[in-house]
Amino acid sequence: MNSGRVFYKVNELLVFNSGVEKVYLEAYDSVENEELKTFFNERAFERNQFSKDLKTEMESIEDKSSQPAGLSTNFYEIWRNFRNLILMDNENGLLNEVYRLKEVSVEMYNQLLMEPNLPLSVCKLLGKQRDSIQASMNTMKRELTLVY
Repeated sequence: MNSGRVFYKVNELLVFNSGVEKVYLEAYDSVENEELKTFFNERAFERNQFSKDLKTEMESIEDKSSQPAGLSTNFYEIWRNFRNLILMDNENGLLNEVYRLKEVSVEMYNQLLMEPNLPLSVCKLLGKQRDSIQASMNTMKRELTLVY
């Protein structure tokens, strides 16, 4: 795999993480429940840090001639669902949508990690970020099981 393709795919993930951060911040501003506010604020901060780390990694990839990435149609569907659930004040639905967003995120990370010749530094960063998202999914699953 050439560095242009790596750059494009990492940039695509960077754009996705920035979009997810914005979704979390919007949810933070919209919910009343203090625990949910804290949860969304922490997730937004996490995605902001992921984006900063990915930007730093992208600077180390030489070929930056690729076109910029955009957000996927799948992301826009998730974002619309978030907005509707926020408007309906549906906290359970919102948490389920957060879980779905995390599943999409983990899949994006896994796809990128399967690319051949991925630089080791990028691979380590992606693995760490993916594992963090997966760990928060496991926590959510346990907490949602306790609630129901």
